Amino acid sequence: MERDLAQEQLPTESPQRELLVLSRERQVLVMHIEALRAEAQQAESDLQDQHHRHQTELRCLREESLQVFRVFRQVSEEQRKISEGRYRSVLLEAVQDAIYLSAQNQQLQAENKQLRKALGEIKDALAVRGDPVADLINQQQ
Repeated sequence: MERDLAQEQLPTESPQRELLVLSRERQVLVMHIEALRAEAQQAESDLQDQHHRHQTELRCLREESLQVFRVFRQVSEEQRKISEGRYRSVLLEAVQDAIYLSAQNQQLQAENKQLRKALGEIKDALAVRGDPVADLINQQQ
């Protein structure tokens, strides 16, 4: 329209020509305004679409992060339970070994006591008989 307006030449400067020029300029401006409104509306629509996509992506990323955290926590809990089970098992074995060694120690102490008592009785018996071996045993101790 602007081009048409420029090409159109009326020989006289008349109010009709001026009115025609202003009318056409007004039409051009109205079309510009309509184009700008349509462009603004499209930009607003695109912006809302983009905002919606970003919100959706943010929710997805948040859910993924929470899922990863849940899995990490579950794996950590399982590892803790396994470690705790191993610890309890090792502790139980240590207690059982301590009990066994204590029982063995008591048994050996009892056997040692019996052997000392038997040795004392043998010494006494040999000493009563006047055996020279009893003197030798007493000298070694």
